[in-house]
Amino acid sequence: MTVLVTGATGFIGLNLLTEMADEEDVAALVRPAASTARIPDGVTVVEGTLTDDSLGAAVAATEPEAVVHLGAATYAETEMQSTNVGGTERLVAAAAEHGVERVVFLSTIGAHPEVPSDPNSTYQQSKVAAEELLFRRDHPFDVSVLYPTYIFGPLDYRLARYDLVRPIASNRVLVPPLYTYDKYNIVHVDDVVGSIQHCLSAGADGRHLVTGPNLTNGQVLGTIARHAPGGCRVVDVPFGLTRWVIKPTLDVLYRVGVSPVPGEGFLERGDFGTVRPELTEQAPVRQRSWQSALTETVDWYESVGLL
Repeated sequence: MTVLVTGATGFIGLNLLTEMADEEDVAALVRPAASTARIPDGVTVVEGTLTDDSLGAAVAATEPEAVVHLGAATYAETEMQSTNVGGTERLVAAAAEHGVERVVFLSTIGAHPEVPSDPNSTYQQSKVAAEELLFRRDHPFDVSVLYPTYIFGPLDYRLARYDLVRPIASNRVLVPPLYTYDKYNIVHVDDVVGSIQHCLSAGADGRHLVTGPNLTNGQVLGTIARHAPGGCRVVDVPFGLTRWVIKPTLDVLYRVGVSPVPGEGFLERGDFGTVRPELTEQAPVRQRSWQSALTETVDWYESVGLL
């Protein structure tokens, strides 16, 4: 099968290309200014972007049977409409014109119909809009859409998860309020790559969750601490103690000028991909453990000299 991959130089793209390079006829869509040094041998590189006619030219030149659409603007909100929505519309048109048989689209968990989306998240809303182009129109190609939660694994050259690991590797003890009481749903990047390959080979149309178990902050940080260099100890301070003791104490210290900040920020509870219990641990392929996702991420950071 001939496959064209957009977003090929990103975290998931590099893991996918590494897995597919020896098995498929794979082409990577790469922006003209982007480095191709990390693209595996055997992968054809074709220049183009999601935001202009070079995308259609790349599809025409490679004549793929399938397109894996990973490319997206994830941080620059001003680019999300033109890249995530407009780029998908260009891809849909090019795929229809040049005989593509399947499009595999990587979405985000907050865009799944059974998961509440954040109306204030420009990224989530751009993915919802992009999916409407795939599911609410008739196409001559089949469509598969994947919804991963919080992804960990090697080849994270953009350091998307580094800020979670670095404080643990550089401290001997980590206690609130040095971290907040976040919650997570973690999947291994191999689960996402395997699910993409399953959609390509098995003709798995429609929507597919890629979710792990819902995890507490203590489970995630404790696992990283046990594996990371430095021997950090994560102290599990109950949220109630922070709410009723640490916060009021910091508020008092702030009012008298001792603390530079009040205590409200220490009650923040971030949510990184959690889903309802019935939606956990789902994927179209056999999954890796969330522990291996974390430990292999730490191992990779250490192997490239970041820890």
